[in-house]
Amino acid sequence: MAHSIVRTFLVSGAAVGLMASAGACSCSIGTGSHSVSKSDVAEQIKAKMTDASGNKPESVTCPGDLPAKVGAQLNCEMKVKDSTYNVNVTVTSVDGKDVKFDMVETVDKDKVAHIISNKLYQKVGQRPDSVSCPDNLKGVVGATLRCQLIDGSKTYGVNVTVTSIDAGDVRFDFKVDDHPE
Repeated sequence: MAHSIVRTFLVSGAAVGLMASAGACSCSIGTGSHSVSKSDVAEQIKAKMTDASGNKPESVTCPGDLPAKVGAQLNCEMKVKDSTYNVNVTVTSVDGKDVKFDMVETVDKDKVAHIISNKLYQKVGQRPDSVSCPDNLKGVVGATLRCQLIDGSKTYGVNVTVTSIDAGDVRFDFKVDDHPE
């Protein structure tokens, strides 16, 4: 692949997703428990999140309980109509049995990588050998993610930054490093 990929300084991408009617939630946990049950987290997501058209989820699946510790995170899946969305839940405060957490849409890491690859193809006429991202991209303006692009025998970093969210449409810019890692 030509070196022209690294000359693409800033490109925008977008992924359609969710809307939250409220970002913060509060749950009380039982005595002696050090986590919010996955069913309680799922119920909060069902109550507070919708797709861009305002449809409530039919189901929410969380892989485990949410530890009652500031900064603890859990990634859940929400199904609305025939679409699956990712939701990140992060504990923001713990006061006794009261646990507060934020919920935010995330764009699947494979979808972010696919969008980057497609945008580079549109911009320079060639696709990189591969693009991979370590995590899902949080749908919050200013959120960042560091992905990796492989071009022949060279590996480049890719900085991804969420620039706006409009009716569940997460827009982001990305910049490929000028030099390989």
